Amino acid sequence: MTDEHSPQESGDERAALLKAAYAVKSPDDNRALYAKWAATYEQFLNDNRYIYARQVAEIFAERLPAGGEAVLDAGCGTGRLGWELSRLRISPVEGIDISPEMLAEARTMTGPDGAPCYRHLMEADLTGSIALETGSYSGIVSSGAFTHGHLGPDTLAELLRIVRPGAVGVIGVNASIFESNGFKDRFERYAAEGVIGDLDAQLRKVYEDADSSNANHFAYLAAFTVI
Repeated sequence: MTDEHSPQESGDERAALLKAAYAVKSPDDNRALYAKWAATYEQFLNDNRYIYARQVAEIFAERLPAGGEAVLDAGCGTGRLGWELSRLRISPVEGIDISPEMLAEARTMTGPDGAPCYRHLMEADLTGSIALETGSYSGIVSSGAFTHGHLGPDTLAELLRIVRPGAVGVIGVNASIFESNGFKDRFERYAAEGVIGDLDAQLRKVYEDADSSNANHFAYLAAFTVI
């Protein structure tokens, strides 16, 4: 993870970038935002005592059967979730993200054992079809990608396509949009239709010192098994 020599950003710069993240409306907006933010993003997470990715990884590890097949980190960003999976000795992990600058940071991410956290990283827009074969992965995880202006519930169908039956998923969704943007209904519909099973959506903090009055400081972590 980021060390003490990483680029620093001022409090005003950090606030402006976070405000911009909640205001994006298109894939191009996302590319422009994270091109600016990539170099200091890990420092932002550290400064704000970010625990979102750790919780996604831990819930995933509890459900994952033994086997060592590939797991996909959807919207991997700079690779914090990949690092948390590496800490729990889950591998191999591959990542996909819309931002080449964020992916460049993820390529430098190494786990506690010094090995790269990701076996392979791919640049792609998750709002459309993904150039991956059906049933490619035994697991799917995501922390931070399903938030304001980033990915909607329609993305879930494509992510479910590229994992195989029996795959474990843990998808985090910003609490402020979980119901209003249709994520809760979509997960429950997939469960009712037998697409997924063992659905459990838990409300968790994004930051260790989360403000209880700010829904953006919380996320629903939807854990499930693909049927």
